Amino acid sequence: MKKAIFLFCICFTMLLNVHAQLMKEPTVGSEKRASFVLNAPDAKEVKLLNLSDDMALGAKEYNFEKSSDGTWTLTTNPCRPGLHYFAISVDGAKIDYPNSSHYFGWGKWTSMIEIPDDQLDFYLPKDVPHGEVRQHYYYSKTTRTTRKCLVYTPPGYDKDLKQKYPVLYLQHGAGESELGWTMQGKVNFILDNLIAEGKSKPFIVVMDNGYAPRPGIEAEHQFNPGGSDNLFEDLVTKELIPMIDASYRTLSDQKNRAIAGLSMGGGQAMRIGFNHPELFGTVASFSGAGGRANFDLETAYNGLFKDAAKFNQTYKLFFVGCGTLESMYPNVKGMYDTLKEHGIHTAFSGPIGSHEWQVWRVHLYDFAQLVFK
Repeated sequence: MKKAIFLFCICFTMLLNVHAQLMKEPTVGSEKRASFVLNAPDAKEVKLLNLSDDMALGAKEYNFEKSSDGTWTLTTNPCRPGLHYFAISVDGAKIDYPNSSHYFGWGKWTSMIEIPDDQLDFYLPKDVPHGEVRQHYYYSKTTRTTRKCLVYTPPGYDKDLKQKYPVLYLQHGAGESELGWTMQGKVNFILDNLIAEGKSKPFIVVMDNGYAPRPGIEAEHQFNPGGSDNLFEDLVTKELIPMIDASYRTLSDQKNRAIAGLSMGGGQAMRIGFNHPELFGTVASFSGAGGRANFDLETAYNGLFKDAAKFNQTYKLFFVGCGTLESMYPNVKGMYDTLKEHGIHTAFSGPIGSHEWQVWRVHLYDFAQLVFK
């Protein structure tokens, strides 16, 4: 405890020294170079740490240059379009950049920078009818805690009180939270735009926290989210679905319910979706499926894919996505090819990119045009 307090005091002192008398918000130039300015006259060394993959911000890390007035400046190499995590190191103490946008990732609120994409605008807010993102608090008997999920309702939900909607349960990745798909993923804007263009049916999206520790497990990082101490599958199937169906105007049959997720959430979506064919008619995994080279059609998921006709009678679609720069891409694409050749109802999304939000935005954009079609 004393060590933790000591480290907190050091980091807090460092933050005061760079409290940005005042730090300027990062800017992005026409060549996709990000520029940073901060005032830390007493600092000896300032670095930018790229917390995304090595080349997302053009390099793994950068050294700031100090001017005579104590101002530190940096302009990066050209960055890859998308939303990227980063941190600042001041004399060895890692801190967030106060004047940047902050999102919950890496298990805490973390600095991120959005590099505009000249080729894609489907996730940007446009002059179209907008849905709502609602905060829904509930007490969980599974975890014995009060929890919160976010619920996207499509444009016009409150106008036609007789209309009912399909539901997508959409999960975040490791170290993130139920906020991820709205804050980082822009799910509401993606769906608003698709619905306005007639490319997607209106549907409800439910985003819950994928960490559901067994009572007595104190902190999220103290347990394996894919292990027996995570009761998320029980929470979804026994509490969340009944609550959503009772609280919103849903089409509550299996064919009108889907589950999807990214990374850790993709694994959860497959496990829950394939364990409960009575509940879900569509399953999607973004950067979370087929990461192993030894995918066996005969034995995977207890032989679920072995009988293509039976699978297709149960599931409308198994959607798979992976960025082309991800190390698992060959295995994921290989799994998809095997399933496709076997006659499984499946679809694939493989945009250029790594294990990052720009890739998952594209996955959702592609998937939303197929689910509930």
